[in-house]
Amino acid sequence: MMKVLLVLLLNLPLMAQDNILVLLGLDESHLVSVDTHRLSAQTAQAFANMQAAAATDGIDLQLLSAFRSFERQQQIFEEKFRRYRAEGLSPTQAIDRILQYSTIPGTSRHHWGTDIDITDGNAPKQKHVLVPSKFHNDGPFVPLHQWMQANAYRFGFYLVYTRDSKRTGFAYEPWHYTYLPEAKEYLAQYTPRMAFAYFKAVGVKGGAYIDRDFWDAYYTQFVLGVNSELIK
Repeated sequence: MMKVLLVLLLNLPLMAQDNILVLLGLDESHLVSVDTHRLSAQTAQAFANMQAAAATDGIDLQLLSAFRSFERQQQIFEEKFRRYRAEGLSPTQAIDRILQYSTIPGTSRHHWGTDIDITDGNAPKQKHVLVPSKFHNDGPFVPLHQWMQANAYRFGFYLVYTRDSKRTGFAYEPWHYTYLPEAKEYLAQYTPRMAFAYFKAVGVKGGAYIDRDFWDAYYTQFVLGVNSELIK
């Protein structure tokens, strides 16, 4: 795997060379702790500012997920692949099912330390939190969602997977925000070729059913299938 990384580094611009490990979720040196989670230093400070502002309006803004390593994303992907195969789905059907909400390892925005999944600590305790309906109508996270929609951009945070019928890729996630000032730089440096080479070298379970054509289509539909404000 180190040999693969060396080849990738030699074929990338200098700036991207510096960030290749970050882009793939393999470098954690730029992260700082935020309670039990980790974020990039810039994102952590912006989140702290937003959290303080939300508190004045009665919202207890809390992290459910932040940085996620390649290894952790691989565990999630493989666990779901095994489960869906055991349920009788074909390999390609299992992968399609995974891609409703979970990314392929090496392509997650959570690798960068700029993306967060959030909840409201003041809401009644929930057995299942990350459910879109709970952020709408009379759901417990409506105040949180409304506050974020009105204020998150002031702190540099934007919803990633919007409820836009024209958007492709992952399902709507009203809990997933990104710190755009930093994340846009990472996305600009990201190349599907780099991630695909590492993904195949690792030997992720189910990866045999993902070829270059699938990967290229996935990159366009999913990695770039985000809020249009993030790719301007």
